Amino acid sequence: MKRIALASVALVVVFAVWTALFVKFGSTERTLFPGNTYQVYAVSDATVGGFSTVELSHNDSLVSARVNIRSGMAYPYAGVGINLLSVDNRPASGYFDFSDFDSLVIDVETGRMKRVGVKILNDDPVYSKKNVYQSYRPMVAQAPVQIRGKKSGVAISMLDFKVPEWWLAQQGLDEDDGLRYMNRGMLFEITNGEGTMLGIPDEIDVRSIRLWGENRTFKALMFVALAVIVLAYAGFISLTVRNSKGQVESREKKYNELKSRMGQAAKLLKESDRSIAEIAIAVGEKSSGAFEKDFVRVYGVKPLEYRTKK
Repeated sequence: MKRIALASVALVVVFAVWTALFVKFGSTERTLFPGNTYQVYAVSDATVGGFSTVELSHNDSLVSARVNIRSGMAYPYAGVGINLLSVDNRPASGYFDFSDFDSLVIDVETGRMKRVGVKILNDDPVYSKKNVYQSYRPMVAQAPVQIRGKKSGVAISMLDFKVPEWWLAQQGLDEDDGLRYMNRGMLFEITNGEGTMLGIPDEIDVRSIRLWGENRTFKALMFVALAVIVLAYAGFISLTVRNSKGQVESREKKYNELKSRMGQAAKLLKESDRSIAEIAIAVGEKSSGAFEKDFVRVYGVKPLEYRTKK
């Protein structure tokens, strides 16, 4: 039928639009670098009394940090950082929300290091103090570096980030308190990792830092919308078929046949003393219950009530 054909075409078009929206907005992506959105800065343990050094240079497509780890500290470090609270050289309106993302991909090369350290510094509402770097809650992970000359990003799950024991001990905590505050991101840093040699310079070259996350709320709403669309289509098809000429004529024919049989039953109820069961069989009903139901449908009262009134 023409209406069903048009509805089917409309469903295909709507589904194509749904698919395009699902693919386009089903995931969340964010680029920390390249781009001029966030301020890039040099990172070293000099901020906490160390002696490691870093020479930083960067352009629109590359951040290069020449690091020299010299400190006798337990955890010496140097590298490059991204200030998430500085957007377009202005203070950000709020924290960076890492909880929106599932993983990050870093395109990074080094000279000798086999891994680099990746650190997210969050504002802890209990322990962090304004402008006190060492009080920020660090979330750290190690990422293997690619072989120089081969372009391939390194993916890190956000679940790999842990609070280091030294920071917990510094705050007087005996064990991990399970808190992360990933929705209160302030700084993102890439520093030296496994393979670093004390006193020997090395390089950390960063070409890109990208975050990826599944947009779960959007996907859930899209599936709800899809269910509504399918139900609406099924309802339209059902209603169209039900109201088709053939179906209407078929229902009218059946009802007329029912009226005829119930008319016979009504006559027997008035003119005979046969039981309800006998009359039901006489007019072709399968049971007394079915007969009573069909009789009520036609006359609006039960057979016994009808007999009493007539």
